[in-house]
Amino acid sequence: MRVCLVSHRLGGFDGVSVEAAKWVSGFRSLGATVTRAAGHFAADEPGDVLVRGMWADRPGGAPPAVDHGTIRELCRGHDLLVLDNAGSLWSAPDASAAWQRHALEAGIPTVLRHHDPAWQGPALRRVEGDTVPLHHPAHLHVLINEHTAREFAGRWPELARADALRVLHNRVHVDALSSGDRAGTRDRFGVRPAETLIAHPARVESANKNIPGAVRLALDLEEELGAPVRYWLTDDEPAGGEVAEALARAPGLVRGRVAEQADLYAAADLVVLPSTWEGWGLPVVEAAAAGRLVAAGPYPVLREIRAAGLIVPGPDEVRRIAELLTGGAEVRAANRAVVRRRFDAQELPQELTAIATRARELSRG
Repeated sequence: MRVCLVSHRLGGFDGVSVEAAKWVSGFRSLGATVTRAAGHFAADEPGDVLVRGMWADRPGGAPPAVDHGTIRELCRGHDLLVLDNAGSLWSAPDASAAWQRHALEAGIPTVLRHHDPAWQGPALRRVEGDTVPLHHPAHLHVLINEHTAREFAGRWPELARADALRVLHNRVHVDALSSGDRAGTRDRFGVRPAETLIAHPARVESANKNIPGAVRLALDLEEELGAPVRYWLTDDEPAGGEVAEALARAPGLVRGRVAEQADLYAAADLVVLPSTWEGWGLPVVEAAAAGRLVAAGPYPVLREIRAAGLIVPGPDEVRRIAELLTGGAEVRAANRAVVRRRFDAQELPQELTAIATRARELSRG
């Protein structure tokens, strides 16, 4: 099977790139040949195909004209097309429409995984009309949470009637996330053994990540513990406005990424994600898989993660968080067991097989 996986950008640290890489690995484990196609690659692989029209040539600009020839060739040269958020966002609607048109013309079975539909989140409400997210009933639409699945069914009942909706929660590699270098990573950032390190995986330009709220939690927790707390923001890009003001108050500020996610979680004592919106909130499940305490919310989809059995206090529960930091071994072990049972990436190849099968059925009408 020849699979073409498409996204706006691939190979980076953003959530869609991370999740796309898991699907690429999952398909390859099934013996498939996978071509990655994107408008921008943060890290290249042999065989990658750059598709103009999906990514702006300069920050804040509009994407260039769509390369229809490349899209047409990719649709005709593969057995399965996967649009990973490439049919969801407002940023390149002409390219999204082109992928749908050429996929339908080629008759290629097509899967659309929707991480961030255009109406969700304050930064994504600029879209107008009915172009994105793509919603053709001949294609299979995979939603990463039940909340979005209900919204899709409500907006486009024909998708439910065609049985063209599936929910597949994001998966994590449980064992790999448990093998990080705690001492080495903390030493790299100058964090002492006795200091409580709070990790916040977030980008400064994403208002929904609520960096000021994370800083408030760090300050409140330092007061509650009566001991040094360090706040670690993984993005080291320059910040302005409210974010810059918050970072100026952050206790023991640490900034910068690590190459391995396992090292991030090994170094942290607490992982925070006080977001107002997340499509899933991957760091919550990753931290639990790594055996780390995590505080998150109030984003709505967190209810689904908690419903699976994960114990995740809110960022306003400072006293409870402090208690769990000093004596929460049972909670951390229970959370890791839930992730193993419900969200382990070991099950992904089997799920991708079922998704590809349904996509082929839909393409045949």
